[in-house]
Amino acid sequence: MKMTYLMSLAILLVASSQVYGKGGPNKETVDVGGQGGMGPPVSIDGGTLIRKKNGITISISMPTPMSGTYDYPALPGQPVAVPGHPEAFTGWAFVFNFPGLCSLPCDSNDIGDTPAQGGVYNIAGHVSGGGNLQMVGHVSTGETPFGGVPLQNPLGAEVHVAIAPHGMLDPSMMPFQIKTPIGNPSFWWVAFFIPAP
Repeated sequence: MKMTYLMSLAILLVASSQVYGKGGPNKETVDVGGQGGMGPPVSIDGGTLIRKKNGITISISMPTPMSGTYDYPALPGQPVAVPGHPEAFTGWAFVFNFPGLCSLPCDSNDIGDTPAQGGVYNIAGHVSGGGNLQMVGHVSTGETPFGGVPLQNPLGAEVHVAIAPHGMLDPSMMPFQIKTPIGNPSFWWVAFFIPAP
């Protein structure tokens, strides 16, 4: 399941344009793209990445999608996530330590023991009923990833951040519901932090 989930990342990355971050040498801001990378951004400058020699800090902020107005992925053991109130969301960081060695563009083929040395981290999980949805997380160098290779190159890594929808909160599935991958890139809101050449 994990590899199928990661393999589908390539679809979105090929279809979406790469946006170079704005900001200082260690702080980048980018737009947060709509679900599946389609349509206009949902949050202008809603993504922030701060790079330090010992890790990265990620903040993604966007309006909470209104229940029932977006696409819902399948859940483990259920046919599909369902709309409701409140809803659960997770934040994921795909970190490519050596982006110059990626299969262009960096995608799921570059996760794991590959030249690009990519890893995946669950950076946050939240339940939200409206207003603003904010995901904030930190990844330290050497920290064990959900999958793939640990972060080694925080100052030069390419970082893709995804917000995944899990549908209506199910208390019987907590904390599994906000710590488990779901769907594929066609269901995710995304932000791309591409290091300057």
